[in-house]
Amino acid sequence: MIRIKLRIFVLAAVGASIFAVVRAASVPSGDWKISGPFGGTATAIAVDPSNPNVVLAGALDSLLFQSMDGAATWNLLDFPKRHLSEVTSILIDPADPKHYLAGMIGAEGGGLFESHDAGKSWKAVKDMENVGVRALTAAPSKTSQFVAGTLRGVQMSEDSGKTWTRISDPGNQEMAGISAVAVDSQDPNIIYAGTSHLPWKTMDGGKTWTSIHTGMIDDSDVFSIYIDPTKPANVFASACSGIYASADRGDLWRKLMGIPNTSRRTHVIRQDPGGSGSIYAGTTTGLFKSFNGGKIWRTLTDTQVNAMAFDPTSPKSLYLALQYQGIGKSENGGEQIKLVNNGFVDRAISSATAAGSKLVAIEGGEGETTGVFVSADAGESWSQLKNSHALAGVHLKAIAGSASDEHVLVAASSHQLYKTVDAGMTWKVLPVRLIIPPPPQAAKPASPAKTSRPVAHGAKAPVHARPVTPKPTIKEITLSEVNGLYTITVANKDVFFAATDLGLLKSTDAGEHWMLVDIAGSSAVTALYRGSATGDLLVARAASGLYISKDCGEHWSKMSFPLPPSDVNDMAIPPSPDSPLLVATRVGLYRSDDGGEKWSVSTGGLPASTVNAVLYAGADHTGYAVQYGRLYQTKDNASTWSEISTSLPSLRIRQLWKPRADSARLYAITSDLGIIFRD
Repeated sequence: MIRIKLRIFVLAAVGASIFAVVRAASVPSGDWKISGPFGGTATAIAVDPSNPNVVLAGALDSLLFQSMDGAATWNLLDFPKRHLSEVTSILIDPADPKHYLAGMIGAEGGGLFESHDAGKSWKAVKDMENVGVRALTAAPSKTSQFVAGTLRGVQMSEDSGKTWTRISDPGNQEMAGISAVAVDSQDPNIIYAGTSHLPWKTMDGGKTWTSIHTGMIDDSDVFSIYIDPTKPANVFASACSGIYASADRGDLWRKLMGIPNTSRRTHVIRQDPGGSGSIYAGTTTGLFKSFNGGKIWRTLTDTQVNAMAFDPTSPKSLYLALQYQGIGKSENGGEQIKLVNNGFVDRAISSATAAGSKLVAIEGGEGETTGVFVSADAGESWSQLKNSHALAGVHLKAIAGSASDEHVLVAASSHQLYKTVDAGMTWKVLPVRLIIPPPPQAAKPASPAKTSRPVAHGAKAPVHARPVTPKPTIKEITLSEVNGLYTITVANKDVFFAATDLGLLKSTDAGEHWMLVDIAGSSAVTALYRGSATGDLLVARAASGLYISKDCGEHWSKMSFPLPPSDVNDMAIPPSPDSPLLVATRVGLYRSDDGGEKWSVSTGGLPASTVNAVLYAGADHTGYAVQYGRLYQTKDNASTWSEISTSLPSLRIRQLWKPRADSARLYAITSDLGIIFRD
């Protein structure tokens, strides 16, 4: 998939301001539940040719989802995890509906994986290990013949994927990376391949290849090739330079005009399989449709389309893999498109907070803006808010809400603060106004004794001026790095903290003014850890060490923690003095039973390796720790730990989260599945 940043707009069928509310995906009781916010980037989509209710959808982060009810609900498949890889292509075997193939490309080389049990288990295809795969297709007239476009040329299998052979010339560097493949509907020996430098064709099953570029703009990246199933001489190709059509199997191309140049980068081109002649073009700026062979086009959506698939039994039903918006479905030829994301999620939530009775989450990397999501039912469902112009081009990384007023939120990008007083509907840039206290007054020396003289008759006694108390000054400052935002409640009032490169900032008026917290020996503060909503006990992770406050941040002292602060990933502050302080580090879990004076390694069933997150939660103050995606718990003050099993595959938990001190629900922010929770 080619990544292009663009402003996100909500599909008209869904509404202008919020997405349709959807319920948490169903998993066994007591297990983690994926709650969303549903949606995100979908990269590939395929419909089972023998059962149109079965739909597969691929995403970034090696995510693959399956729907058994025509995209009404989605389930996450246990697909092999590859770091920074995306599912680029999906093929459901036309002769065996339980046989799936999925291609990946990514930092680790990608590969081709297959399942023979409808997605329950997967294995790497031996002949294609660590080979990036961008495209997959089956020959319409010979269903046992599969063709793959890879970073090692065109690969073909004639035994339904058991074995693969490279059929393009290894010495032809222009065919080293293949981005699109298509097979003639009547002759399986006629194969087309799109590359980053124009298209190619073979008429003899790959023995010889010919460049077919006459009529195309030079250096066009070809993303998609489509062959008319009834008239195979008619071929369409979509590229970075636009859309092309050929009436002679690609020997001569003509460019289809009508789509604005700003929308010409076309990821996928398809023709209506129902025979109406309509052409669909999925571009970086939306879905276009033409009723007259490409002369005139209409815009159907304004969201980037990455892939497209039709229901084989109902040609007017089509599915779209959308950038940032997940899966779109239309049942009337694209005229109306609705989002069908119940269970489909590919989101990296940047931060989450409680605001009054609601939960708020942000996704900082959603195109050229930030996605803001709100839940009014403890995370069961989420709606996305329409962003104001203040967030255009802004990637927020942290957010904190008022405990007393759900309308007030303070958020931060890397170096700028923002504020909303209408629950995220509109935002304003929040200048960082720092209150600088006056310097301490030096004591005046005692005045020498003077001889008392009587005041002359009629004269006024001298008036001595009262000492003037110096006032604090306010200075607007610039931050180079905001690492986190936090809220605690002190005497029923909200107190906001910001961990920054200048130190720990504190505000008692929802961010309008800030004071620099006096932490001796500390400069940059990278995180703040709280024990409860009242925040009596706070720990700051600074560049020079860990610092503790036992009075809501008024006074601080350095802790004698044995590891450098860069090794600290998280800290759990106990809700009662009977439980130990717990610190998740790069080399294991540490505990202190005396408030941070002495430390020891806590094992008791928890391997001595990197612990990513740690938290106390629930009425019984159960301790939880995350290690390589596995969740462990302790009910005996961290003396022993036991792993909690889950049915969700390949979890990558980044942070454990408890929005409120009395929350009976444990939340986690993941690297790709949004927010999950367990009761």
